[in-house]
Amino acid sequence: PTAASRAGATMELALTRHDLLQVSTLSRGCMRLLPRPAKAGELQKIAVGDDTGSLQVFGLVTSAKRSGMEVERVFQTPSASKAAISRLELSGEAGSERIYYAAGTLVRGCNRKGKEVLKFATDVTEPIRSMCVEGETIHAAGEFVYNEFVACKESGFLMANDRINDMTLVAAAPQPAAVLACQDRCLRVVRGSKVLFQLQVDGPATAVARCSRAPSGAGASGDIDQQVLYGTENGLVGLAVYDGAGLKGGWVIDPVDEGRRGKSGGGLCVRAADLTKSGGCNILVGRDDGLVEVWSLEGEGDAPQLVFERNLHESVVAIDCGAVSNTAFDEVVVATYSGKILSFSSAPSSSTSSASAPGAAVGAGAHPAGAEAQQLEKLAAEIDALQAKAERERALHARKAEASNGAVGGSAAAVKLQDKWALASADACYTLSLELAVPLEGVLLQSDVPVTLLEADSNLAIVSRAPAGQGVLAAYRCQEVTNRLELRVRTSEGRYGQLQAFVWPRISPKACVAATYAIKPLSLHERLHEPPPTAERPVMSSLRISGTFTLGEIHSWVSACLPGVPARLQGERGEFAFRNLLVGTLLLCDYGPGDAAFASDSLTTLAIAKEALAKEATARKVQLKIALDANEETVPALLERVDPLLRHQHSLHHKVLLLDSLREVATQEGESTFFAPEYAALLGDEAAVRRELKEHPARLELLHQVVTDLFVDQQKVRACAPSPGAVSGLQRLLAEAYSLPALLAFFRERG
Repeated sequence: PTAASRAGATMELALTRHDLLQVSTLSRGCMRLLPRPAKAGELQKIAVGDDTGSLQVFGLVTSAKRSGMEVERVFQTPSASKAAISRLELSGEAGSERIYYAAGTLVRGCNRKGKEVLKFATDVTEPIRSMCVEGETIHAAGEFVYNEFVACKESGFLMANDRINDMTLVAAAPQPAAVLACQDRCLRVVRGSKVLFQLQVDGPATAVARCSRAPSGAGASGDIDQQVLYGTENGLVGLAVYDGAGLKGGWVIDPVDEGRRGKSGGGLCVRAADLTKSGGCNILVGRDDGLVEVWSLEGEGDAPQLVFERNLHESVVAIDCGAVSNTAFDEVVVATYSGKILSFSSAPSSSTSSASAPGAAVGAGAHPAGAEAQQLEKLAAEIDALQAKAERERALHARKAEASNGAVGGSAAAVKLQDKWALASADACYTLSLELAVPLEGVLLQSDVPVTLLEADSNLAIVSRAPAGQGVLAAYRCQEVTNRLELRVRTSEGRYGQLQAFVWPRISPKACVAATYAIKPLSLHERLHEPPPTAERPVMSSLRISGTFTLGEIHSWVSACLPGVPARLQGERGEFAFRNLLVGTLLLCDYGPGDAAFASDSLTTLAIAKEALAKEATARKVQLKIALDANEETVPALLERVDPLLRHQHSLHHKVLLLDSLREVATQEGESTFFAPEYAALLGDEAAVRRELKEHPARLELLHQVVTDLFVDQQKVRACAPSPGAVSGLQRLLAEAYSLPALLAFFRERG
């Protein structure tokens, strides 16, 4: 189901930010609020497990030295191992709850006072990334492997098709079942070693959480414990309902449909809560671009409404809701990648009580002028002392580096890189996000194939480009203090290689971290859930390949050629369908041991696949028999498909040139009332026209390249090399005198 457009939704919820604590860097899902205490008037505690391997629980108490509240640590465990805490979960009721946390392959548990109650070496083959605990049952998932343990004995094992990004539980008879959020755009309901059901979603599933509230609206039927919230890599947030007979989809929030194209960061954490205590439901969302969102499901409509939004400018790795500073008002508690723990309080400013009242908001209370001055002096003195200590440590580090001839490097934690390289369907380009736990100083991008670097709304860095032959070399220098940089990269199919990013933080001594991203031959193809029905498929050409390759070999070749292919293939054959995001052509893949068949309505797509697969086979010394059956009807059909895209881009460029002239005339004359109605209307739409061209720069050149490649590939299929004069003539026609009849005539005459 698709969500209706709600671009006109207004913000209704006013939340006040409070910074609570700074810890070491955090992994996803490593912050939780302990259950509400049974004793009235007590505040909830916050449990955090960081990358140093230490678990700490803290709460807010009334300060005895200053007005307002201060953080009080309940307990902190020592770093028992070098492994970072990768997941933190709670189990049990208030007062008897247990805190479980995973580090590497080890699972530990302690009570609310810090006494260890469990130390379990799971002996799983992968470090634990996701975990759920229900009674004596521990559900643990690594990158690809899911394990179930009952009383510390393995009772289930499953190898997933693709990477497992998150996990939660749903109520099911006779015992709860796990719901896995997988990279291959599926939610899978698993019990033991068996996949019970699965639901395909419109993006790689990155976050999933049990819905603890009963949301109203579309798709909300079913028991509360059987409703699941999920988030995807491309920014979708939705509801799935498990009814015992299957997993069914409910409402979906799509940032593109919402008119929030620039705010479509991937969902890293989702949670349901009654933040306003109105009896309804609020959906809390934390995104990898730093957005914290609250969506309301309290209305009578069938779709969520956005009521709060705040950008923290760094990844939100955990989100929860509860009373941490005021028993009368709940807060959204958020943890970021760099280790910031902060809250957004729903308490109105008029409700803040005196400093001595328990449960007062952070920093609340009336401050006499003298007391405020004394508090400011103390804070200034603390800052000066910290700055002096930092200078001493910096000087000590510099002396050690000098004594060891520069062998002392930067902190490993400081240069730990969190990145994402993902295909953005709406813009037919890739999004590259780079994030460190400390402020960035700059990023150097190097590509061995031609790519186009597009502007991103959130990117305020200054870019410098340098000649790099056929590739790209560009440097981004951050002027403002930021931990995160987001870039957009448009690739061209058939030009494949690698993109390297060198990231250096603003620390001393200097350090750098490098990352490499694959630009695949058919990089702008997105995998479909199901191929279209046979009756709806266009006229297609086919490519057949046979040889002595195994299923694993051909699957690895297809994975190297196309994005979105699962890392592991279960079954005896691979069957996938892809859609080109730029021109909408279709590609069907069907392969097994010794044979592979590909069909597409684009000759260029098959030519690229043929070249890429042959190159992979040659590298492994595998002989192939390749047969390309080209259907000539696909050429004019593709040109007709591209025609409206070309005409729109030509019109867009013409409008921009015309707007420049109209603006110049209006400036010279001092008014624009004398323009013809169509010119006046164009001036009224100037902002939308220029915004569209800015969002999709160089798309016209990319479409010209698509047509040129089609002509070249058509000539190659006919075993005749295209002359340089023919190619330059086609490019002149596209740029200066384009029309569909003229283009079709050119292909007929030169073909």
